[in-house]
Amino acid sequence: MAWRRAGVAAEVVGIGRQPLDEAVRLGAIDRYVTDPAEGIAQADVLVLCAPVTTIIEQARRFARYVKPGAVVTDVGSTKLEIVWAWEEYLPAGASFVGGHPMFGREVTGVQNATPDLPKGCRWVLTPGRRDTPEALARIAALAEAAGGAVRVMSPVEHDDRVAVISHLPQVVATALAAAALQCENEMGGVLDLAAGGFRDTTRIAGSSAEIWTDIFLTNGGGVRAALASFRESLDALEAAVADGDAEAIAAIFARANEARRRLPT
Repeated sequence: MAWRRAGVAAEVVGIGRQPLDEAVRLGAIDRYVTDPAEGIAQADVLVLCAPVTTIIEQARRFARYVKPGAVVTDVGSTKLEIVWAWEEYLPAGASFVGGHPMFGREVTGVQNATPDLPKGCRWVLTPGRRDTPEALARIAALAEAAGGAVRVMSPVEHDDRVAVISHLPQVVATALAAAALQCENEMGGVLDLAAGGFRDTTRIAGSSAEIWTDIFLTNGGGVRAALASFRESLDALEAAVADGDAEAIAAIFARANEARRRLPT
């Protein structure tokens, strides 16, 4: 939607397993095809939008249809395994630039999309060994046209960093919501008292299990490292509460407040 509004593509063609009439009606694409070979072969830029393991599998099945000179990118939330797979199968003369636009919603479907979602987001690009400066510049220009602020890093750097800032929040929100449901089942009347704090903290607990299972399994090392850091902070806060140590509690809050102040606007 953002690219069509910005006029950066002569035509946006959707490739789907089923008719994409709703996407056409809502202005996300100009037209669609249901044959991947047909759609991929004519694309100057191919954007892969699917769960992470599906994007990885698509390399083996569909990379051979990419034409010379074309650039492939994606929107997957982990990068290392995706970049490996597409670089292995991509034909000579084509390039793959890993991409992760850091925006989205906890609900899925084109009906929940708007052209303003990418505005101001960090759009991470993770070039691999086979990328060219021209291919990277091409995808960076598209990201900026959609309103994104481009950040370039290696796939490993990306996966380690987003494990903290994206994957860990999903783990925490999911675990918190599940714990609240357990308490609701045990004592009742818990969820009835939920207000803004609980709703804000658990908003992403409504996310797709299919998408997030893929993310956790393809970035297990990063997620476990982020959980270890979180567990350390949680243990410190628990110890301070157990000891009645107001000063230690205040110090943890001070660090949390500092993190919030340093978030990009």
